Amino acid sequence: MASLVLDADEAALEADPGRVARRHGLSGADQQSFREQAPAMLTYRELARMSLIEPLETMFPVLKALLEEVGAWAPCVQAFLDARLLRSGHYRDIAPTFLGWLAASSWGQDRWPFLLELAHAEILEVLVARFPDSDPPEGLHAEPGPADLVVLDGATQIVSYSHAVHRVTEAAPIPEARPTHLVAFRNEEGEAQLLELTPATAALLVQARTRPLAEAAASLNLPDLDAILNLLRDLRRDGAIAGFQTPT
Repeated sequence: MASLVLDADEAALEADPGRVARRHGLSGADQQSFREQAPAMLTYRELARMSLIEPLETMFPVLKALLEEVGAWAPCVQAFLDARLLRSGHYRDIAPTFLGWLAASSWGQDRWPFLLELAHAEILEVLVARFPDSDPPEGLHAEPGPADLVVLDGATQIVSYSHAVHRVTEAAPIPEARPTHLVAFRNEEGEAQLLELTPATAALLVQARTRPLAEAAASLNLPDLDAILNLLRDLRRDGAIAGFQTPT
Protein backbone atom coordinates (compact mmCIF):
# COMPACT_ATOMS: atom_id res chain seq x y z
CA MET A 1 0.00 0.00 0.00
CA ALA A 2 2.94 2.33 0.62
CA SER A 3 4.16 1.68 -2.92
CA LEU A 4 0.63 2.27 -4.20
CA VAL A 5 0.77 5.76 -2.72
CA LEU A 6 4.43 6.70 -2.98
CA ASP A 7 5.60 5.23 -6.29
CA ALA A 8 5.81 7.66 -9.19
CA ASP A 9 4.37 5.36 -11.85
CA GLU A 10 0.63 5.98 -11.66
CA ALA A 11 0.24 5.08 -15.34
CA ALA A 12 1.15 1.46 -14.62
CA LEU A 13 -1.55 1.25 -11.97
CA GLU A 14 -4.10 2.77 -14.30
CA ALA A 15 -3.12 0.45 -17.17
CA ASP A 16 -3.11 -2.83 -15.24
CA PRO A 17 -3.53 -2.75 -11.45
CA GLY A 18 -3.37 -6.54 -11.32
CA ARG A 19 0.09 -6.50 -12.86
CA VAL A 20 1.21 -3.99 -10.25
CA ALA A 21 -0.07 -6.34 -7.53
CA ARG A 22 1.75 -9.27 -9.13
CA ARG A 23 4.99 -7.24 -9.29
CA HIS A 24 4.77 -6.83 -5.50
CA GLY A 25 4.30 -10.58 -4.99
CA LEU A 26 0.63 -10.48 -4.02
CA SER A 27 -1.57 -13.53 -4.41
CA GLY A 28 -3.83 -14.20 -7.39
CA ALA A 29 -6.86 -13.26 -5.30
CA ASP A 30 -5.24 -9.96 -4.35
CA GLN A 31 -4.36 -9.30 -7.98
CA GLN A 32 -7.99 -9.80 -8.90
CA SER A 33 -9.07 -7.46 -6.09
CA PHE A 34 -6.70 -4.82 -7.42
CA ARG A 35 -8.36 -5.10 -10.84
CA GLU A 36 -11.86 -4.94 -9.41
CA GLN A 37 -11.10 -2.09 -7.01
CA ALA A 38 -8.86 -0.04 -9.32
CA PRO A 39 -10.97 3.18 -9.24
CA ALA A 40 -11.15 3.12 -5.44
CA MET A 41 -7.40 2.48 -5.15
CA LEU A 42 -6.59 5.34 -7.52
CA THR A 43 -8.81 7.62 -5.44
CA TYR A 44 -7.10 6.47 -2.27
CA ARG A 45 -3.70 7.10 -3.87
CA GLU A 46 -4.71 10.61 -4.87
CA LEU A 47 -6.03 11.52 -1.41
CA ALA A 48 -3.09 9.99 0.45
CA ARG A 49 -0.52 11.71 -1.79
CA MET A 50 -2.37 15.00 -1.38
CA SER A 51 -2.16 14.68 2.40
CA LEU A 52 1.62 14.24 2.12
CA ILE A 53 2.26 16.96 -0.46
CA GLU A 54 -0.04 19.72 0.82
CA PRO A 55 2.04 20.33 4.00
CA LEU A 56 5.09 20.83 1.79
CA GLU A 57 3.26 23.28 -0.46
CA THR A 58 2.00 25.16 2.58
CA MET A 59 5.32 25.26 4.44
CA PHE A 60 7.63 25.92 1.49
CA PRO A 61 5.72 28.26 -0.88
CA VAL A 62 8.81 30.17 -2.05
CA LEU A 63 10.79 26.99 -2.67
CA LYS A 64 7.82 25.63 -4.61
CA ALA A 65 7.63 28.81 -6.70
CA LEU A 66 11.37 28.65 -7.43
CA LEU A 67 11.27 25.03 -8.57
CA GLU A 68 7.98 25.24 -10.45
CA GLU A 69 9.51 27.86 -12.77
CA VAL A 70 11.68 25.13 -14.27
CA GLY A 71 9.36 22.16 -13.73
CA ALA A 72 11.40 20.80 -10.83
CA TRP A 73 8.94 20.91 -7.92
CA ALA A 74 7.16 17.63 -8.75
CA PRO A 75 10.47 15.76 -9.32
CA CYS A 76 11.78 17.14 -6.02
CA VAL A 77 8.71 15.95 -4.11
CA GLN A 78 8.81 12.56 -5.81
CA ALA A 79 12.49 12.14 -4.96
CA PHE A 80 11.58 12.85 -1.32
CA LEU A 81 8.77 10.29 -1.40
CA ASP A 82 11.08 7.76 -3.07
CA ALA A 83 13.48 8.09 -0.12
CA ARG A 84 10.80 6.50 2.13
CA LEU A 85 11.81 8.58 5.15
CA LEU A 86 8.37 9.32 6.56
CA ARG A 87 7.77 7.29 9.70
CA SER A 88 5.57 9.57 11.80
CA GLY A 89 1.80 9.55 11.77
CA HIS A 90 1.63 13.32 12.35
CA TYR A 91 1.30 15.89 9.57
CA ARG A 92 3.49 18.30 11.55
CA ASP A 93 6.48 16.00 10.99
CA ILE A 94 6.29 15.95 7.18
CA ALA A 95 7.93 19.33 6.54
CA PRO A 96 10.83 18.82 9.01
CA THR A 97 11.46 15.38 7.49
CA PHE A 98 11.56 16.98 4.04
CA LEU A 99 14.08 19.56 5.29
CA GLY A 100 16.22 16.77 6.75
CA TRP A 101 16.10 14.93 3.42
CA LEU A 102 17.24 18.05 1.56
CA ALA A 103 20.19 18.36 3.95
CA ALA A 104 21.16 14.69 3.68
CA SER A 105 20.65 14.29 -0.07
CA SER A 106 21.85 17.72 -1.27
CA TRP A 107 19.07 17.52 -3.87
CA GLY A 108 19.22 20.49 -6.28
CA GLN A 109 22.00 22.27 -4.44
CA ASP A 110 24.47 22.12 -7.31
CA ARG A 111 22.05 24.23 -9.34
CA TRP A 112 20.68 26.32 -6.46
CA PRO A 113 23.41 26.66 -3.78
CA PHE A 114 20.96 28.52 -1.53
CA LEU A 115 18.20 25.89 -1.74
CA LEU A 116 18.74 24.31 1.69
CA GLU A 117 19.05 27.73 3.34
CA LEU A 118 15.83 28.83 1.66
CA ALA A 119 13.95 25.78 2.88
CA HIS A 120 15.34 26.22 6.39
CA ALA A 121 14.37 29.90 6.47
CA GLU A 122 10.82 29.08 5.37
CA ILE A 123 10.30 26.59 8.20
CA LEU A 124 12.34 28.42 10.84
CA GLU A 125 9.57 30.62 12.23
CA VAL A 126 7.16 27.67 12.40
CA LEU A 127 9.67 25.57 14.34
CA VAL A 128 10.29 28.45 16.75
CA ALA A 129 6.57 29.08 17.24
CA ARG A 130 5.91 25.37 17.87
CA PHE A 131 8.86 24.82 20.20
CA PRO A 132 7.64 23.10 23.39
CA ASP A 133 7.19 25.39 26.37
CA SER A 134 9.63 24.92 29.23
CA ASP A 135 10.59 26.70 32.41
CA PRO A 136 13.82 28.74 32.32
CA PRO A 137 16.73 27.69 34.56
CA GLU A 138 16.60 28.86 38.14
CA GLY A 139 18.70 31.75 39.36
CA LEU A 140 18.41 34.04 36.33
CA HIS A 141 18.25 37.80 36.71
CA ALA A 142 16.79 40.43 34.41
CA GLU A 143 19.61 42.97 34.28
CA PRO A 144 22.77 42.04 32.33
CA GLY A 145 26.23 42.73 33.70
CA PRO A 146 29.76 42.46 32.28
CA ALA A 147 30.45 39.22 34.15
CA ASP A 148 27.17 37.53 33.20
CA LEU A 149 26.35 34.74 30.77
CA VAL A 150 23.43 35.08 28.35
CA VAL A 151 20.70 32.45 28.67
CA LEU A 152 18.55 32.32 25.55
CA ASP A 153 14.91 31.34 25.66
CA GLY A 154 14.50 27.67 24.74
CA ALA A 155 12.78 28.50 21.44
CA THR A 156 15.36 31.07 20.31
CA GLN A 157 17.58 30.22 17.37
CA ILE A 158 20.68 32.05 16.11
CA VAL A 159 21.15 31.25 12.42
CA SER A 160 23.60 32.31 9.74
CA TYR A 161 23.07 32.01 5.99
CA SER A 162 25.25 32.81 3.00
CA HIS A 163 22.22 34.30 1.22
CA ALA A 164 19.49 36.70 2.35
CA VAL A 165 16.88 33.95 2.14
CA HIS A 166 14.56 35.64 4.63
CA ARG A 167 13.93 38.43 2.09
CA VAL A 168 12.63 36.34 -0.81
CA THR A 169 9.04 36.12 -2.02
CA GLU A 170 7.11 33.79 -4.30
CA ALA A 171 7.35 36.45 -7.00
CA ALA A 172 11.11 36.88 -6.49
CA PRO A 173 12.41 33.58 -5.06
CA ILE A 174 16.13 34.00 -5.78
CA PRO A 175 17.92 35.56 -2.78
CA GLU A 176 20.74 38.04 -2.74
CA ALA A 177 24.12 36.40 -2.11
CA ARG A 178 25.24 38.08 1.11
CA PRO A 179 26.08 36.75 4.58
CA THR A 180 23.00 37.03 6.77
CA HIS A 181 22.69 36.53 10.53
CA LEU A 182 19.32 36.25 12.27
CA VAL A 183 17.86 35.66 15.68
CA ALA A 184 14.50 33.89 15.56
CA PHE A 185 12.49 34.03 18.76
CA ARG A 186 9.00 33.89 20.22
CA ASN A 187 7.33 36.96 21.73
CA GLU A 188 4.91 37.05 24.67
CA GLU A 189 1.99 36.23 22.36
CA GLY A 190 3.76 33.11 21.13
CA GLU A 191 4.39 34.61 17.69
CA ALA A 192 7.71 33.98 15.94
CA GLN A 193 9.84 37.03 15.18
CA LEU A 194 12.97 37.51 13.08
CA LEU A 195 15.63 40.13 13.73
CA GLU A 196 18.65 40.64 11.50
CA LEU A 197 21.96 40.91 13.37
CA THR A 198 25.44 42.10 12.53
CA PRO A 199 28.03 39.31 12.31
CA ALA A 200 29.65 40.50 15.54
CA THR A 201 26.35 40.63 17.43
CA ALA A 202 25.40 37.15 16.26
CA ALA A 203 28.79 35.85 17.36
CA LEU A 204 28.41 37.60 20.71
CA LEU A 205 25.06 35.93 21.39
CA VAL A 206 26.67 32.57 20.71
CA GLN A 207 29.88 33.13 22.68
CA ALA A 208 28.25 34.84 25.65
CA ARG A 209 26.31 31.69 26.41
CA THR A 210 29.53 30.10 27.70
CA ARG A 211 31.85 33.03 28.56
CA PRO A 212 31.26 36.34 30.39
CA LEU A 213 29.83 39.19 28.34
CA ALA A 214 32.81 41.51 28.73
CA GLU A 215 35.22 38.74 27.77
CA ALA A 216 33.15 37.74 24.72
CA ALA A 217 32.83 41.38 23.61
CA ALA A 218 36.58 41.94 23.92
CA SER A 219 37.35 38.86 21.84
CA LEU A 220 35.11 40.25 19.08
CA ASN A 221 36.57 43.77 19.27
CA LEU A 222 33.30 45.28 20.49
CA PRO A 223 34.41 48.19 22.70
CA ASP A 224 30.99 49.72 23.49
CA LEU A 225 29.77 47.44 26.26
CA ASP A 226 26.94 49.83 27.20
CA ALA A 227 25.43 49.51 23.72
CA ILE A 228 25.70 45.73 23.97
CA LEU A 229 23.97 45.68 27.36
CA ASN A 230 21.16 47.84 25.98
CA LEU A 231 20.68 45.44 23.05
CA LEU A 232 20.54 42.50 25.45
CA ARG A 233 17.93 44.28 27.56
CA ASP A 234 15.81 44.78 24.45
CA LEU A 235 16.17 41.14 23.44
CA ARG A 236 15.13 40.01 26.90
CA ARG A 237 12.14 42.36 26.84
CA ASP A 238 11.09 40.97 23.45
CA GLY A 239 11.41 37.33 24.52
CA ALA A 240 14.60 36.18 22.79
CA ILE A 241 16.60 35.98 26.02
CA ALA A 242 15.33 34.18 29.14
CA GLY A 243 17.68 36.08 31.44
CA PHE A 244 21.26 36.41 32.64
CA GLN A 245 23.35 34.27 34.91
CA THR A 246 26.45 35.03 36.94
CA PRO A 247 28.95 32.13 36.73
CA THR A 248 29.78 30.53 40.05
